[in-house]
Amino acid sequence: MSMRFHGIIPPHVTPFTQEGELDLSSLDRLLDFWLDAKVHGLASCASNGEGPLLDEEERERVLRFVVDKVGGQVPVIAGVSSPSTRALLRQVSQAERIGVNGVLLTPPYYFKPSPRELLRHYELIFRSTGVPILLYNVTKFVGYDIPIDTIVRMADHGNFAGVKESSGLIWRISELIRLLKGKGSVLAGTGDLILDTLILGGDGGIVAVSIFAPELAVDLYNSFKSGDIVRASRIQLTLTMLNEIVVKKYNQLSATKEALRLRGLPGGYARMPSQPLSEEEREDVRRALQSAGLL
Repeated sequence: MSMRFHGIIPPHVTPFTQEGELDLSSLDRLLDFWLDAKVHGLASCASNGEGPLLDEEERERVLRFVVDKVGGQVPVIAGVSSPSTRALLRQVSQAERIGVNGVLLTPPYYFKPSPRELLRHYELIFRSTGVPILLYNVTKFVGYDIPIDTIVRMADHGNFAGVKESSGLIWRISELIRLLKGKGSVLAGTGDLILDTLILGGDGGIVAVSIFAPELAVDLYNSFKSGDIVRASRIQLTLTMLNEIVVKKYNQLSATKEALRLRGLPGGYARMPSQPLSEEEREDVRRALQSAGLL
């Protein structure tokens, strides 16, 4: 029952109060913002949603809230992450029960699995659920890359939905598109490679820049789809600049929420150990948004 995901899918933030409690009324306003920008899906409780910092009950509340609010307008994909296969199986079945349209599966971290162990881990999870599964290659958070041949082997499962490739390596995106042959989506995981991914035959992106600049990312995708490569390229240059400053230069959790706040939206706070940006860092983010025409 493979489901293809396409377009711009913000891996959206989870707003917290200053004390670190869930702030669902702020999330409500943010969901309107993303849906109004005509995004093609939403990824909840993933990296930018601080998924690894949520307990089971909080994940349940966030995912239910998003699924209810979105009401089927676009697919909702649940980020799942844990060093433990058992805990991941619980998260996947929780997400399935809530009624998400897919899961974004973070590889095990802390203890690095061998390729053989990783394959067994994936086999078990794929067999445990009917939910479409996107594999998530995110080197900077887990410390290793999923071997490409492992991804290709998983593509034979009926619920393989594709891969979010966050290594930032264009050769990996290129090889995945070539080897998967349309068996699943190939989605950029970094805001600097949306256009490159589309040009090579990929499907879109689950990228942090689309959290605070969804209208730009959607415009890039639509421009590409309508054949306006010049416009798409111009937007990509802006998104790459935003990605360098907001996502890569500082704590991306705090900086992304700051970018939302600067745009008049209730981004909320990041959970500790993250701290809010300093005055100079905020000013840098403000200048980046200003030069992108977002303020």
